[in-house]
Amino acid sequence: MPSASNGLLVPFLGALQACTSVLLTLGYGVLIRHAGLIGEQTMDEMFGLCVRVFLPALIVTNLGSQLDLENGLNYVPVFVWALVYLLLSLGLVYPISYLLRLPPWVTPACVFNNTTSLPLLLLQSLQSAGSLRPLAAAAAGPDADDDKATEEGLQRAQSYFLVFAVTTKTISYAVGPRLLRDTDDSSTTSSQPTTTDDEEDEPNDDGQPTERTSLLPLAHAKRPRWLRRLRSHLPSAAIDATVMCTLLGVLLGLVPALHRAFFASSDDGGSFNAWLTTSISNMGRLFPSLQVILVGGKLGVSFERMARHMSSGRVPARAVLVVVLIRLILWPAASIALIYPLAKYTPVLRSDPFLWFSMMIMPAGPPALIISGLAELGHVSGLEKMAISKVLTILYALSPMICFAITGALKATDAVMNG
Repeated sequence: MPSASNGLLVPFLGALQACTSVLLTLGYGVLIRHAGLIGEQTMDEMFGLCVRVFLPALIVTNLGSQLDLENGLNYVPVFVWALVYLLLSLGLVYPISYLLRLPPWVTPACVFNNTTSLPLLLLQSLQSAGSLRPLAAAAAGPDADDDKATEEGLQRAQSYFLVFAVTTKTISYAVGPRLLRDTDDSSTTSSQPTTTDDEEDEPNDDGQPTERTSLLPLAHAKRPRWLRRLRSHLPSAAIDATVMCTLLGVLLGLVPALHRAFFASSDDGGSFNAWLTTSISNMGRLFPSLQVILVGGKLGVSFERMARHMSSGRVPARAVLVVVLIRLILWPAASIALIYPLAKYTPVLRSDPFLWFSMMIMPAGPPALIISGLAELGHVSGLEKMAISKVLTILYALSPMICFAITGALKATDAVMNG
């Protein structure tokens, strides 16, 4: 694979192949749903399995294996960048949405992007296309084995994305429904029915989900009243398995004895690696591709609902334009422009090219599918939910546009390394 400095064509083609691979995986999910091979309830249950089992397993093994006392400071900029990115997004999008009188779902669609399944699968595709080899060579040195260095770099990049994802997910659960509810209340009449925190996630008497049942995974499960009251005062992600497993991964990574026991080879004292860690890692590897296929399946469900309803929610052209511009053009360009000088002229971002590249593309990509669940918690009307489905479909269809952001990030990273 030639160096990224040889021109734009090679990194662009690699990025385009990776984006096409992800889009095809989404398409497979749509086809599986269209063929009737999976039902809505099964998809909801599998979403819950992915979010509450496979993703936490991936976080524990990936973050724990990559984090240690030597590189622990590499993750601080990722956490700070997640907070800065969300604050800047809210500060930019909220005034635009208010001035242009856009629908309430525009703000979370512009603020919360897909930070887990899509970028993780994209990184795997970039590895297959050979686009990450120049970064691996710069990070490991010219005498290192290219394949091993690329695999290690891929694991580090995935761990950076997981920290970013957990941070943004926690905030999205905390403020997303409130954004939708506050904005929606200002534009609807007082006669619109509302539900309490104890009612909004409950199924009907026969245990089947209703129109008030949240789309968030397993949110309709019966819980004790004291727990529902506790959850009403906390972000749902604050007690979510992903947050707990992130803390567990940090503990396993930063405590040398635990790190050696769980992630070193058996000859070096890794007494848990060959059986326990490997089994958990096998579950974690299922998350990226399975989650993207399920996202495609959910988009397939949206197609079916739009076909059944002639009036399926009006989507203002200016609203779609704002989401496309911010999600696929403005933020990718801004993130590269912000991270590049920090990596080149300051020691803030350490010396890992995979950290620079990951931070440049973290804000890029289509909205997170979670905004459909946030719409449920925000008590958005049925027509607005259909409009959200349309926008998600449009944005995921346009997701290959991030190949330009990937190309720019690769070139900017290469410029920092050569500089």
